[in-house]
Amino acid sequence: MTLTTLVTHVEPGEAASLDATLAMPFALTEAWSAHLTTLVFTTDTLAAADEAQAAAHVREAAERRGVSCEIRSRSSFAHGIGEVLVDHLRVADLGVLALRGGAGVGHRMMLGAAIFESGRPVLLAPHGGMPAAEFGRVVVAWDASAAAVRAIHGALPFIRRAAETLVVTVTEEKDFRPDQSGVEVTRLLARHGAKARFVAVPRDGGSVSEALYAAARGAEADLLVMGAQRHSPLHNMVFGSATRELLSGGPSLPTLVAA
Repeated sequence: MTLTTLVTHVEPGEAASLDATLAMPFALTEAWSAHLTTLVFTTDTLAAADEAQAAAHVREAAERRGVSCEIRSRSSFAHGIGEVLVDHLRVADLGVLALRGGAGVGHRMMLGAAIFESGRPVLLAPHGGMPAAEFGRVVVAWDASAAAVRAIHGALPFIRRAAETLVVTVTEEKDFRPDQSGVEVTRLLARHGAKARFVAVPRDGGSVSEALYAAARGAEADLLVMGAQRHSPLHNMVFGSATRELLSGGPSLPTLVAA
């Protein structure tokens, strides 16, 4: 399994911001000798944005690095920004999107559409973070959900290349049958050629996402893999949601999600 086609989105803006957004997509495109489709349009209808200028900057940056990159605009205003991104993701292997804390409503809605409506895994990268061409250590969040299963399979290209994969279950969350356990997941990944092991971590009164990111930091992970759950507003208000916290606060390390 390999990656051949990646999709990213660039918010028009200053050159430094454009370069920060492109850092991870360019690094992965180079590492996998892949093709990158870059969508250039604004997610804030009230903000003045020079999309043509931004597209020119992306084109020049790709040419300098020798990255195979095609640039697409929104092209049609009959569809929402989320629909435009989803259409491109459905004919790609992976979405690679920069996410910063405090992103606007339009940007978060676009990300939600990408995650929940495209059927493809999406890699969320911290905006401006130092990109890694390879993810040497991967942490997989396992809760026996369908979303976690899809996230793991979407991350297999990275897991197979990793020096180590840690399958993590946050305890005090759910009761698992023996065949749903993270131990069985590590055996599956081993059959795919991964170097995997399992560990259970306590929630300790915090949120699930806090426990996961603490485990990832403790393991010095380069990539976190997790399923994304869409909950009702009431569920989010009462119980919290790791997905909601991720989208609102931004990831502290590259995080691959699937729904």
